[in-house]
Parts: sequence; structure tokens; C-alpha cells
Amino acid sequence: MDLTEPSPPLRLGDVLGQGAVAAVHRAVDQNGQVFAAKLLHDSHALDESAVRRFRQEAELLTALRHPNLVGVYGMSQIEGRHALLLELVEGPTLATLIATHAPMDEAKLLALAEPIAAGLAHAHSAGVIHRDLKPSNILVKDGHTPKIADFGMARATSFAGIDPGAFAILGTPDYMAPESLDPLAVDPRSDIYALGCILFEMACGRPPFSAATPFGVLDEHRHSPVPAVTGYSPGLSALIEACLAKSPADRPQSAKTVADALKRLASSGQSALVFTSGGQLQGESTCAACGQVIIPEAGVCMACGLVSVQLSPGKHTVLVTGPGEIGDKLDAKLRNKLVAWLRDNPGLRLDPKRLAKTIPRMPFTLAIRLAKPSAEALKLSVERLGMSCEVIAGNQLKSKAMRTKAIKMAGRVVLIVLGSLAGVWSTSGAAFVAPLALVVGGLIGGLSQTVCVTKTLPPQTSLPPMLAESVGNLAARMPAIDQQRHRHGLRAVVSRSVALARLNEGQAGFDEELAHAVNTATVAAAKLSALDRTLASTDLAQPDDHTRSLLHERDRWSARLLELTATLDGFYARMSSATQQRQTALATLEADDDPLAQLRLRVESLEEVQNL
Repeated sequence: MDLTEPSPPLRLGDVLGQGAVAAVHRAVDQNGQVFAAKLLHDSHALDESAVRRFRQEAELLTALRHPNLVGVYGMSQIEGRHALLLELVEGPTLATLIATHAPMDEAKLLALAEPIAAGLAHAHSAGVIHRDLKPSNILVKDGHTPKIADFGMARATSFAGIDPGAFAILGTPDYMAPESLDPLAVDPRSDIYALGCILFEMACGRPPFSAATPFGVLDEHRHSPVPAVTGYSPGLSALIEACLAKSPADRPQSAKTVADALKRLASSGQSALVFTSGGQLQGESTCAACGQVIIPEAGVCMACGLVSVQLSPGKHTVLVTGPGEIGDKLDAKLRNKLVAWLRDNPGLRLDPKRLAKTIPRMPFTLAIRLAKPSAEALKLSVERLGMSCEVIAGNQLKSKAMRTKAIKMAGRVVLIVLGSLAGVWSTSGAAFVAPLALVVGGLIGGLSQTVCVTKTLPPQTSLPPMLAESVGNLAARMPAIDQQRHRHGLRAVVSRSVALARLNEGQAGFDEELAHAVNTATVAAAKLSALDRTLASTDLAQPDDHTRSLLHERDRWSARLLELTATLDGFYARMSSATQQRQTALATLEADDDPLAQLRLRVESLEEVQNL
């Protein structure tokens, strides 16, 4: 971007736009060159904090030079007033284009979205977070070149040495990420969420969430599922959904990843290969306590710490014993909750069909022939769903509650039989054969009511040894990571490493690198959690030298973890693309069986690996 420095003095022209704190005027220098000048309103001109933020905006942005960012020259004085001099962009805002053209066709959307993501990536690489990215803050030069503007709420990615206002909750509710209410959790991925909101609005003509009040909108961002994006390619819909993931760990980890994905979609129409833990681990188990996707190999839910269920054969039985008295039917809502959880966890190999068709009486057998650790883990999960359980060694006959239920049910059958025979006096034994069978049937039925049966499924693919060891150690190390956002950050690295191991099974040296990534992420998450515990008792608005030192250390660990996850994202996308290309080449090769083509394919595969 070629920007010519202004020649003072400058003369103010007409007003181009108004905000709550400042107004933007047209400004002309003595050579006739036109600029945009951002001036504080008179009501804020003497406000020290407003002036400080104004100067900070200039300091953050003066060094940024990118075709998709509004150019910033720095601070100046115009007619005795503080002014921030900017590149003048002639054209509508993205908000105007959305109002007149949304829903946009996919080609138009991609043509605008990729440069926006590229400009955001440049700002992030320079250590700047926008914090108020929205369509009205994106100017579209000549109607086709977007430029991100208004970094008035921006802050450095580093928390140490920044303005105390960086810890304030800022932004526009329609585009604020779920973590925005916790300033320490805000990082470049919060801008990626805002970008996802913008992409959704370009596709659907409205923001993804709405409510009667700003707090209602924020609550929607935090808890409501992302509305479906229809009428577009699966790749674009998946990318928008990934950007809008509730947890920052499940979004693309860098704006460059988003820009690359959008560029691939625009150039080839191929589905964007964006990694999210939910997307790559779909079909796996979900946690009974928090509903998050579980990485089976980890043996623990990395969101809440609940030990995950991994069934293996043994001699133990799991009974559901409550709530309610012996013989009472299970509450229908709890039954439906249990059925839904079992259906969401096909890896458990428990078939809920019988449970879905009947409401059992307490107690009932949930699973049989399990190893004790499996039975105990299943018990903990079911208890998190609101039921009480019992684990017994052996079959259900060893449960006193189950025997009592069987006798109680048999007694009910006896009463029914006696009632049906009232007035019938017969010495014939045959008259009592059927009733006796009912009594015995009731007794047996009370003992044998098992509502779930174990299914036989193919064994899961095991991880390579070093990665399996690193992932297997997580359950013991999770208690030290008590901050949920850092558990999510660790889960992001682990889930990506597991997916890469499955994609590249057998590749030499790969196991060691992925194991090292998991170990590094575990240390980083534990360090960050410990630092946040300490910082929780300090005044971040008035930090002393010790607090600044802690913030510096937090910056280093946070940046290291984020860079590691972003690297795995990029690695996964490249490896997936290479795998698809090899499969296509192999299909062609099988068709013509050309030996030269075989050699060419092997060389190209080596070049792909070399370039990774």
C-alpha cells in the first residue's frame, strides 16, 4: 500500500461519519491531497482516558501497512485539536452492502471475505486485536476492496504494559464472542468469532443471534446453537460454523487459516479443510456432565475433568437405583435424557433401543459383564445425568434391591391373580397352572430386566506408542488445570494431534513430534492456570511491577500455546489436501496402470512431504 505522508497544515472539510467518542472529517493538506481525520468530540477532548486511548490507537496502527487495512499516518494537530490522520476510503461500508445485497451469492461473499480475513491476519501478526470487528467498521473501496477500519477499541495481544482499559468489556453485542465477558480470555480468536458473525450476516442477511436486550444477545452467543447456513457449499457452511464455535479452542486458530480456507474455496471450490475438535471427532463420545466431545484416548473429559467411559469386559454389573423407591418407574424425562446420552455415545457399545421403548422400574440393570473401572466410570457419568447407580460384582442377583424388586413384582402378580380368581373355587390343579406361571414370570422378569445390551463394534484404532503415553497421562494432570479456558486450549492441541496421528498412521518420526506437542501444551495449560489463579487476586487496572511480570509470563505461555495449535491446524489442512490429491492420483493410476505415472506419483508425494 502506497501512502503519501500529509503536508501540514491541514484544513478540515465535511463530516464523513460520527461515533460516540469521535467524528471523522475530510481533511486536505496544502498540496491538495485528501485524508480522513478522526477528531475527538469536544465533550471528550479533555478526558485523559479518551485522549490516551486515542494516542494508543495511533501507536498500535501507524506501523500497519496492508491493502485491506485503512492506512494510519499518526497523530497531528488540526486547528488546535488532536486528530488521527487516516487513509480516505471512498466507498460504502460492508453494512451497506449487506443491507442491499444479502444474502450474497457465494462468489461475491468469498471475494469480499478473503481480503477481510487477510487484513485481520496482518493486524494479528503485528500484535493487534481489533475487539470491535463488524460490518460498519469495514469500508469497501470502490465497492469491491474491503478495508478494516476503526481500531478505537483495539489493544495489543500482550496484556503487559497495556492501557488499563484493555480489561474493560468492550464491543458490539451482535459480534461479541462468548468469552468477551472475561477480558483475560479475549485474544485474536475473539476477532475470528466476530468474523464468523460477519460471514453469517453476509450469507443470511442478519447476525446469527438476536434478542430484546444487549445482555440477551450476549447470552445467545454463549448458549444457543449456531443457526444453520443453507444454500451455500458445504465447505463455506462448515467454515462459518467453525468460526462461530463457542470455545476459542474449537475455532480456526488464526485469521490466516481462515483466509487460506476462503482462498481455496474461491479458487477450486474444494471444501475448506478447517480443523475443529467437534468436527473431526464427530461420532465419538460426549461427556454426561458438560456435553463436550470426549477424546476417547484421553480417558477424561478435557472440559470438566469427568473420567470418560471406556467399556471393557469383566464381571461387574451396573444398576440404576434411583431416584425413587423400589418398584417405582423411572422419571420419563430422566429416561429420555439417558437414552439421548447413550445414542450420542456410540463408542460405549450400549444399545438403548429397549430403554427407548419402555420406562423401567427401579432398580434396573443398565449394563452387564463389565470390568470394574468401566463400571465405575459408567456409574459416575449416569449419576451426572441425575440418577443414582450401584456397581456390583457378578450378576444382578447379588443386589439386595434387585431381589426386593423381584419379590415385590411377584407379589403384585399374586394379588392380580387372586383378584381374577375371586369366586372361583376349583379343586382342579390345572386352574392354577397359568396363575403360577404368571407369578414365576413376574419373579424372573423383576430380576432379568436389562434395558441396555452390549454391542460388538470394531475396535478403535490405537495411537502410536509415544502419543498414546502422552495422552494417557492427561487424566492424572488435569486437576492442576482448573481454569476451563486452559482445559479447552489443551483439548485443542490433543484433539488435533490425535486426528493427525489417525491421518498419518505409520509415518516415521511423526509420533515423537505429536507427543512432544501434547506434552508442551499440557505444561503450558498448567502454567497458564496457575498464573490466572494468582492474577485473580490482583488489581489488573493498577498493576505493580510484580503483576506486570506475571502478565508478561502469561503472554509468553499463551502465545506459545496459540501458535502451537495454529501450526497443527495448518499442518492438518496441508496433510489432508495432500492425502486427497494422492487418492485422486491413485484412482487415475489404477485406471491406466502407467509405470511412469507411478514414478511421478512417488516423486510428487516425496515433494509434498518435504514441503510440509
